[in-house]
Amino acid sequence: EATFKALPCDAGHYCPEGTSVPLPCRAGTYSNATDLVAASDCTDADPGYIATTGATQQTACAKGSYTNTSIVTKDSCTLCDSGTYQDKSGMAACKPCEAGTYAASEGLSQ
Repeated sequence: EATFKALPCDAGHYCPEGTSVPLPCRAGTYSNATDLVAASDCTDADPGYIATTGATQQTACAKGSYTNTSIVTKDSCTLCDSGTYQDKSGMAACKPCEAGTYAASEGLSQ
């Protein structure tokens, strides 16, 4: 006679009572823990970082891009506007070009 046991919930997912499949952490949140029971157990991505649906870790925005606290769902980075740049990864804002310099296009890192 076979014995069946419930499986642990995977990292990047949560499993409410009675679920038949793990539900992914929503975009902008992540978790490397297992056995979460609610979406609220997933961790919000920090400013300057993103997390895609079902992520187990947050990822830093590349140079030339950012996310900040005003972005509700941090699942993609935003390119710096023309006239601004960002020379570091994982940042929450772009820097304005200094006097005597310019950035003619989006997403510049220097």
